[in-house]
Amino acid sequence: MIPRTICLILTLASVVLLSSLATLTSVGGRGALAAAATPIPGGVVVIEAQDRPREATPSGRQELRLAGTVIDPVPLDPAVARDVNSAFMTRQVFRGLTRFNENLEPVPELAQRIEISADGLTYLIQLRDDARFADGSAITADDVVFSLTRALSPETAQEAGAALAGPSYLADIVGADEVIRGDARELTGVRAIDDRTVEIHLKAPRATFLMKLASAPAAIVDPDDVARGGEWWRDPNASGPFVVDVWEPEEELQLAANPEYVGGEPDLGRVTFRLGPNSSNPFNLYQADEIDVATVPIPAIDRVSSEDSPLLAELEISPILSTTYIAFRTDVAPMDDPEIRRAVQLAFPRWKVAEILLSGRQETANGLIPPGTLGREWPQTAPEQDLDAAREAIARSSYGTAENVPPITIYGAGPFGSEALRDVLERELGLIVEVLDVHWPQFNQGLSRKSFPAYELTWVADFPDPETFLWNLFATPSPDNYSEYSNPTFDALLDQAAATLDVEDRAALYAEAEAVLLGDNAVLPLAHDVRYTLMKPWVKGLDITPLGMLYLEDAWLER
Repeated sequence: MIPRTICLILTLASVVLLSSLATLTSVGGRGALAAAATPIPGGVVVIEAQDRPREATPSGRQELRLAGTVIDPVPLDPAVARDVNSAFMTRQVFRGLTRFNENLEPVPELAQRIEISADGLTYLIQLRDDARFADGSAITADDVVFSLTRALSPETAQEAGAALAGPSYLADIVGADEVIRGDARELTGVRAIDDRTVEIHLKAPRATFLMKLASAPAAIVDPDDVARGGEWWRDPNASGPFVVDVWEPEEELQLAANPEYVGGEPDLGRVTFRLGPNSSNPFNLYQADEIDVATVPIPAIDRVSSEDSPLLAELEISPILSTTYIAFRTDVAPMDDPEIRRAVQLAFPRWKVAEILLSGRQETANGLIPPGTLGREWPQTAPEQDLDAAREAIARSSYGTAENVPPITIYGAGPFGSEALRDVLERELGLIVEVLDVHWPQFNQGLSRKSFPAYELTWVADFPDPETFLWNLFATPSPDNYSEYSNPTFDALLDQAAATLDVEDRAALYAEAEAVLLGDNAVLPLAHDVRYTLMKPWVKGLDITPLGMLYLEDAWLER
């Protein structure tokens, strides 16, 4: 078993609203990446950005070389940054009101001061005086209103030709539902008080709202860019630490340091992403000294981590808040029969996915919430294998015998767990399973259209809270609920947890909600990711967090 080193502390929003706390200071690294939060009389909480001195010692050519994506990252638009790779690349060019610090606490970025009302419903946010786009123009409150509204608007999806990411993060805002449905163009819960001040009203208190403001879809874009239309995002007026300098589709994307970035001009003068076929096989590219960072594929981990490996000193092992799982629609035959879902759950030794298929280099998932989330272990609520009970469940089902059960069809982009499930169900129960391996763009589209009767997916947390797994993936109103699972008890527990600021109480509610979900056998958890990353010795300050690699502006090279 890989030792676990995740230690995630309470969210800043949750901590500072507890009456027992007097003052909290978070160290964020550089520039605007630190914060001090202090409750004031009346229960209001004020979070102030604090500048931190640079500690980097760069030397030599400051160009970081990375493998980007085999698929060209189009569009590079925060509003439609739905997957991990798109969000990572978008995050380097566009930034929002908050970001995560080294402890994965949300701290001000473009914001200077965040004042949270005692009831947790109103956020009064003052922008930094030096918050500017790359062309030197000020980022204003109107730009914030425009960007958050645009991230929820169906017109944005039509123009981009892609599904929106904004509803997953910004639906807590008053008026968001009306904008998402296309019934309103104005996001009533966000308004500009003056050029430097914006006010946001929530429908209900949300302990994770500052985290969501740190997401890629909440980043600020220049309205003039969007007004240009077309592929404006190929040469955008950046709000983040880097600007797009060179973009050769399917070949290379080069970012250059943005001297106007609110955190100060990055030490990295250039970041080069290989794209298309040039980016395939990052592990081989790393060994050929063509890129500076690469993830080690599972089959190569033993070789890289052996004591005599020349790469061992460059290896970092990082548990990631992610879960690979199989989800089933409960309204499509044969998985609409609860006894068939129960039989599938009981028949599959899911722990063998991590132990055998993944060579013991990942963790077995006994639930959807990864261990270490909120700094704790979580109940092991998924059942053990019981083939006799599985056969009895089939006999109790509406089908009576395995021969009468229609085929179970599972989609995925490299669905290795589903293939193992197919073999077990056919061998042990006589059930027929069809596994369809779909190219990622088509798979992503199918997910957003909610057209799969079952699917296998790896979900990496967008923020360090159970909400990103339970609510995002399975709450009835969530746009990321690809299986359209719906259970009023589950939804009620999530709503209660979202408004609960005491972390112990919230954790108990999330554990109860997860038990409801797993009890419905609508999801089969498989594994939690442990990331094995190679990094050249000259790369400094580049952190692999439990959310993966987030930011590049804190990195530098010492050659």
